[in-house]
Amino acid sequence: MTPPERRGAPRIAKRLPLRLTHDEGDLTTKTENISASGAYCTIRRFVPLMTKLRIRLELLDQSKPASVICEGVVVRVEPPAPAPKRASYKVAIFFSELSDHSRSLLAQYVQRHRPSALGRW
Repeated sequence: MTPPERRGAPRIAKRLPLRLTHDEGDLTTKTENISASGAYCTIRRFVPLMTKLRIRLELLDQSKPASVICEGVVVRVEPPAPAPKRASYKVAIFFSELSDHSRSLLAQYVQRHRPSALGRW
């Protein structure tokens, strides 16, 4: 039995192009999972908790490709401190400034790509 989802928005495992911009420059990566409220990804350099980001996310969908541009905040970094010779960091981002239209686009995208609940008990 799958444990109940604790997050407020459903999340899907999807690799989508993501561009993060902050005072130290731009980072390009792909999401590992996404929801209407945030994303989880791997980046090549350390970014501290609570760093504000400008975000461009490409929703790759054959029927309705779209870009979502918003602001976000780093809410988790693994490992939590810069590490010598570390090649990558796992980062959770909360979408802090997102228009209603963009949030709706994200929610619809996640809904279209969620695995069917049929057959699960």
